[in-house]
Amino acid sequence: MRTAVLTATLLAAAAGLTACTEEQAYCVDLAGYAASAADVNPQNPADYTKILEDAKKLQGSAPAEVKDDWSTVVAFAEKAQKAGTDRVELARLSKETGAVTAAYRQIVTHAKDACKVDVPALN
Repeated sequence: MRTAVLTATLLAAAAGLTACTEEQAYCVDLAGYAASAADVNPQNPADYTKILEDAKKLQGSAPAEVKDDWSTVVAFAEKAQKAGTDRVELARLSKETGAVTAAYRQIVTHAKDACKVDVPALN
């Protein structure tokens, strides 16, 4: 009986360490992203493509609290990349910036609270 309790305790502790490690990895990746995102101009959707690869990585590793927010940011960045310099398409995309900005604000708040990382805000 003691062996079963000890085994269960060790498994629970290992599971906790794994979750912590995953969150720490997300936070480390997030810090790298923050450095890349520092010069993104929210008025220029084409700038979002500069951080697309980092954002995709974070989308995959993000905790549940911000996973949907990362999906919104990544989807927008992919559309901006596809639009390139097409002014008509960029004008269409500008209508989506409200949702993207709201999602990004959630990411910024979570980054500061959970990871102690200052991600540049999109003003």
